[in-house]
Amino acid sequence: MENISTGLKWVIGIIVTILIIAAGVSIYLVINNYFIRAQEQTLAQTQMINQAEFNSYDNKNVSGQDVINAAMKFKGRPQFSILIKTGINDKGFYAKNTYETYYDTETGKTDENPTGGFVKNNSAKSHSVSEMLDQSEDLKNDENYNINTLSLFRANVHRDNNGEVRLIVFDQNEAK
Repeated sequence: MENISTGLKWVIGIIVTILIIAAGVSIYLVINNYFIRAQEQTLAQTQMINQAEFNSYDNKNVSGQDVINAAMKFKGRPQFSILIKTGINDKGFYAKNTYETYYDTETGKTDENPTGGFVKNNSAKSHSVSEMLDQSEDLKNDENYNINTLSLFRANVHRDNNGEVRLIVFDQNEAK
């Protein structure tokens, strides 16, 4: 009798332990789903906030002063470029940035760029904000890179396949 009583205590103890472990695992799985959903929502909100700074440039007309402000604001941003096309300089030039990386607009797939997307422009001409604002005669030439702060530009934001902004093109000719 005593052996049966001891055996029953052991079996009941094992069953209770298994139930406690099962309850813990089920609670963990339920809570883990909530944590994953919260993490995804936080990531989505963070991306929205990060991309919100570009909303004022996305397919809108902006002033030359806004172009200058964007060049100063984003010059320290990695893997990012600003291409400026003035009324005289249709090819455009890049606003100088800290990393000296300049991207051309998105291209299709080619032999040199099998994935398509943005390509680095290593031969790009870039100018600092002070050069863009300098209106002295000795700096004016064929590739006019002076920006009139009162002129209008059409801003277009270009994103890569991951939705990250890589390039803003300011075109004075399209703002009409």
